[in-house]
Amino acid sequence: MYELSGVTKQYRRGKETVDALAGVDLTIGEGDRLVIKGPTGGGKSTLLQMLGGLDRPTAGSILLDGTDLARLGEAKLTAVRGRTIGFVFQSFNLIPTLSALENVETALVPLGTKAPERRERAADALRSVGLGERMRHVPSEMSGGQ
Repeated sequence: MYELSGVTKQYRRGKETVDALAGVDLTIGEGDRLVIKGPTGGGKSTLLQMLGGLDRPTAGSILLDGTDLARLGEAKLTAVRGRTIGFVFQSFNLIPTLSALENVETALVPLGTKAPERRERAADALRSVGLGERMRHVPSEMSGGQ
């Protein structure tokens, strides 16, 4: 579960301070689905960066299952990202010669997951997002949304 409290992210643009996020309070429960919608420059990507542990807030806390991502050292944060947080990228981060199944499997290699378990977990993940029939397709054979 995520619990964001007072999350603020400020950037400097010359002498000006830009508030990308200003005091965001948000709870996302286990199994919840969230839609982030808003205008360009409204902080959507910044919020996703915070949830993924890819950026740190200027102020506030981001608790993931009770652990404040904003306060973790880089090594511990990397471990949390590798074991707990999943990212779904479009084609620019996919290996073009690998199938969808193989691309998903690659995320489990650094965790030391054995090949049969990797394959099973990757297949389950693809089925869970409606791509069970596309597992053997390479990125060029799929749409950007797929």
